[in-house]
Amino acid sequence: MKTIAIGVENLCVPCGCRCRYCLLAYSGGTVGVDYARGKRFTERFFDELERCRPDLGRNYYIGYCMDTPMLADYIRFCQRIGSPSGTFLQLNGLAIRDRAEARRFIGEIARAGIRSVDMTFYGQRAYHDRFAGRPGDFEHLMRLMDAAAEAGLALEVSMPLIRENMDQASGLLDALERFPVERYFAFLPHGKGRGWTLNGQRLTRTEFEALPERVQACFSPKIEYLPEGEWLRRGDWPRPESRTLTLSLTPDNIDRLERTPAEGIVAMLEALDERYHALLPPPEELAARYGDRDGERMCRQRDLLLEYRRRWYGEHGGGVPDMDDETGHFSVRS
Repeated sequence: MKTIAIGVENLCVPCGCRCRYCLLAYSGGTVGVDYARGKRFTERFFDELERCRPDLGRNYYIGYCMDTPMLADYIRFCQRIGSPSGTFLQLNGLAIRDRAEARRFIGEIARAGIRSVDMTFYGQRAYHDRFAGRPGDFEHLMRLMDAAAEAGLALEVSMPLIRENMDQASGLLDALERFPVERYFAFLPHGKGRGWTLNGQRLTRTEFEALPERVQACFSPKIEYLPEGEWLRRGDWPRPESRTLTLSLTPDNIDRLERTPAEGIVAMLEALDERYHALLPPPEELAARYGDRDGERMCRQRDLLLEYRRRWYGEHGGGVPDMDDETGHFSVRS
């Protein structure tokens, strides 16, 4: 298994939302380390990687959201290491700002070098606010959209669709028509974090095909969604050949990591990934154990396998860390 990239996450910034499908299952508080300490470690780690493993891609991110006084510094650092957050930011979960504050915030990130931003809408106003877990979030995102458009930033909109909100998608597009949105990205929610709690809300093929054409056109043609039963009948499970590893900084591990050379950290992450995947049964066995051959839920094959692995790990995981859990060290194989 070839390691092709290394990421560092420092979950040191709290989020203003409690979204129902949160990738990081955020429920308050943070698990990262002080921003300045995390950045110093990451600079040293990546500088060493540049010398000993220049073949590896690098990525760095903070959060649960981007609402920190150190944001401009973070953006500049991401630009230096070639991380996407040097020019692109997701703006979900920020503290609610009035119109003037939104303009100031957008102006600051534009001056720091941000060229495009993404906002996630879960439906129309009342439903969106319930899904996001706070009143006023919809209107706040609209103010950010206004400010970003005025500043000339490229606008992107993400729209997770489930049974509850599928009938709101067309109306949401109407509400956003006044903005120069460059890309709408509709998707069926992921299976990580709290995403698995929405499995019962997944669209069937009939429901998916009943979506208005303008909504269907927002789905990426590069991502394949099929009913669970069809994935099982196809039986063509992936055989990954490469992996991206991510290191999660916490108060419990930062002292040790600061004393460990970069090559040792990479070796540690690779060993964790190998242990986890050696524990898991092959996809065919997981599918036979947990799959529903008559299942009509539409999903990506990736998310179907994540669900099966989560269920198996819950029954048999033992003391091996879950490398699908993005709240700690994790890996993505491809």
